[in-house]
Amino acid sequence: MSQNHDKVFYVTFASVMGVLVGIAAICITAARFITPAPIADDAAIQRLDERTRPVAVAITDANLLKVSMPAAAAHTPQPPDQVFDKVCSACHGAGLLGAPKAFDKAAWSARASAAGGVNGLAASAIKGKNAMPPRGGAADLSDDEIKATIQYMMKGGA
Repeated sequence: MSQNHDKVFYVTFASVMGVLVGIAAICITAARFITPAPIADDAAIQRLDERTRPVAVAITDANLLKVSMPAAAAHTPQPPDQVFDKVCSACHGAGLLGAPKAFDKAAWSARASAAGGVNGLAASAIKGKNAMPPRGGAADLSDDEIKATIQYMMKGGA
């Protein structure tokens, strides 16, 4: 009786293992069909290399640590209408989360008088206010661009 029991166990075990190996083979084959081809474009590889290049750190003195970062692209100033379209329109276009709607002169004049004029509004926008992140979420904007964009939204667009 015990030999028969052992034989049943070995046959069952071998069957289960065979099924598992078959499932693994199917998964590996499917993965090979799904995997994208490697990048062959030299320009794409160059862009990827630039984005993932490590930061160089050099210790020149025991008390001095020097970190060199890759040079950032120069920021070119943008006109207020472009800044509004790219950065501000998501909230100020619809008046989301209590943001004054763009070109609503009454709402903007009330905000301006409470904040101390355009300079106060610009300082508030630079620091961030309530749900609005600093500089509206565009860290590369200059103070002058922010002020000009606020004036653009206050005056009705033109």
